[in-house]
Amino acid sequence: MTIGSAVSVFAYAHDQLRKTTVLFYDFDDEMMACYQQLHNSVSMLATCSKIWHIEASGAVYDPKYHAGATNLLRRKATAIGKAKPPFVKTNIETIAVYVGRQTLYFFPDKVLVFDRDGVGAVSYNQLFVNVGNRQVVENEAVPRDALVVGKTWKYVNKSGGPDRRFKGNTEIPVCLYENLSFTSHSGLNELLQLSKTGYGESFSHAIEILGKKVITS
Repeated sequence: MTIGSAVSVFAYAHDQLRKTTVLFYDFDDEMMACYQQLHNSVSMLATCSKIWHIEASGAVYDPKYHAGATNLLRRKATAIGKAKPPFVKTNIETIAVYVGRQTLYFFPDKVLVFDRDGVGAVSYNQLFVNVGNRQVVENEAVPRDALVVGKTWKYVNKSGGPDRRFKGNTEIPVCLYENLSFTSHSGLNELLQLSKTGYGESFSHAIEILGKKVITS
């Protein structure tokens, strides 16, 4: 059985109050190549010096107190890599993306979404991964692979120069980062930010290819 003829075999075993699900995949060569492409793109993402999960964002009403920024982000460092979800046994390597309360586990035919309330699933043809660049005023240490595209001041005047009413008004770097968003019609809405640009497109393309494969299987 293949996931050209997408097959997942489910078996349930209870160990006290814990339930384990077994997912078995037998690939054809085409599906193997598609899934390997996803793994290759994730390996590239994992080389970024910094990966953040964007927890929230909000408008700035007085940019002069925020280095001229018009929008503030609340972010937390996260990771992307190979990992298996809890209570799941499978014969393949899976990819984990940690996004705050949720963890996204990428299987060949779907993404399993784990959070404290339970587990959901999103098929690849219903998953939308969008990529875009964004300039960020970096108040923390600049990642070693980040592209610095400019500088601003901790306190700016209307012309963009330093507001000399404030002492210790230091220059702050402006970095170009890459945003990677995950959305679905079922309500998934998560955003990652990468310190290095140019890696997100290969990941997005790999997801798109898997989505087409799921439709034709």
